[in-house]
Amino acid sequence: MKRRIVTALAAVCFILGALILVLTDWYTAKFNTSFAGLLFTLMTPVKGVGGGFWQDLSAAILPKLVPAAVIYILLLGWFRGHIAYDAVKKHAAFLEKTERIRTVTGKLLVALGFLMLAGALVFCWVKLNVSDYLRTRNEQTRIYEEQYVDPYSVAVTAPANKPNVIWLVLESMETTYASREEGGIQDANYMPNLTKLAKENISFSNTEKLGGLHTTNNTNWTMAALFAGTSGLPFGFPVDGNSMNKYTEFAPDIAAMGDILKRDGYVNEFLCGSDAAYGGRALYFRDHGAYEIYDLFKARENGDIPKDYYVFWGFEDRHLFRIAKQELTRLYKAGQPFNLTMLTVDAHHLGGYTCEECGNEYPERTANVIACTDQQAGEFIEWCKAQPFYDNTVIVITGDHPRMDTFLTEGVDYQDRTIYNCFLNARKAPEGGTENRTAVMMDLYPTMLGAMGYTIEGNRLGLGTDLFSGTETLAEEMGYEELNEEVSKYSEYFVTHFAR
Repeated sequence: MKRRIVTALAAVCFILGALILVLTDWYTAKFNTSFAGLLFTLMTPVKGVGGGFWQDLSAAILPKLVPAAVIYILLLGWFRGHIAYDAVKKHAAFLEKTERIRTVTGKLLVALGFLMLAGALVFCWVKLNVSDYLRTRNEQTRIYEEQYVDPYSVAVTAPANKPNVIWLVLESMETTYASREEGGIQDANYMPNLTKLAKENISFSNTEKLGGLHTTNNTNWTMAALFAGTSGLPFGFPVDGNSMNKYTEFAPDIAAMGDILKRDGYVNEFLCGSDAAYGGRALYFRDHGAYEIYDLFKARENGDIPKDYYVFWGFEDRHLFRIAKQELTRLYKAGQPFNLTMLTVDAHHLGGYTCEECGNEYPERTANVIACTDQQAGEFIEWCKAQPFYDNTVIVITGDHPRMDTFLTEGVDYQDRTIYNCFLNARKAPEGGTENRTAVMMDLYPTMLGAMGYTIEGNRLGLGTDLFSGTETLAEEMGYEELNEEVSKYSEYFVTHFAR
């Protein structure tokens, strides 16, 4: 009985170890994100997650895991079993020798099961750099006590003529998709329309070519980026608080962009093609600016898509841009200044989603998806320019974070990849220039308000700096690496003031 229990445990350890090994190898090969980002994904309910993700995961895992597990279990059962063949029993010497071989080999297989689990855990620990994550989470930072600017504690003054604002957030849109000549890393330019917009308008770059915003830890997945871009804070909530859906409030003590605009008479709306509840997006935007939420379910309810429509994460970007035109027309006719934040999804990992609008000019699926997003974004901006609201509307186009997979970006360090940004119809000129700037997603909060003509006392909100001012960002003042290190650490101040 004891031997059977040990054998069963060994089999469980082997299967679990093999699963961890294959999953870790798959994750690190396909994704390029932090361990905190992985924890957020694991802690967030699977409701709303695109089906393509799970299909790719099962396609990668099952062919490797199942055969290995079956072979191991069969071998383990064979070598730890007993010989019952009468024909063999005649040959006592042979039987004894065979039994010894089976016993020794069985013990080796049992040991292999336990070693597989131990080795897989070590492999996972090293590949995901868990030690650095634990180190930073166990270290305290004082960056909030020393650098945080509470928007309620400074004067944030709206211009006399309040412009509308559209924040177009393009999933995974980074500047590496451009050609080398333009500042990217590709042989061809997969984002010609966005490149042209950046050249003709205002775009902040870390170089003298097309560049953008750096990503810090705790701002490098979509919800964290939306939060950072509208609050000036990293998503530094405790791990068990990452699934914000179960809470009735989302950081009620912060003053986010939506709060400022609502105070000043704006109507706020958040538009996305998936379930807005995913990751706490709906809760956050409702709590901070009373945003109207237009998502997959609202589109079904309004008849903008069929009742049972669902592809990828919900509905694709061709529908999103169509619905955005309807919503912008409605908001304009309502007569109040408006803020529309819209989030695309087709470029989401893994590899992106090819819709009916996508061409096949390039051999890589992801390249065609990026080119399709670029084309649709360009056409949307041209439509906006022809509308009566355009002259009094600031349009901000950004990515949310660099790609989480390695398609089109293999071999480039994650921290060296920058997020696209462009400002159309900005109400002021950048005092500090637009080239060779070191900025992060948290700087977007005061920068969007600055682009709208707001006057910000001290030019800082949260941990962000208005890039239109001549003030250095924290990343420029402290150094990007130090800032990234500090926002990765635990903060009692953050938990006390923001995470309740």
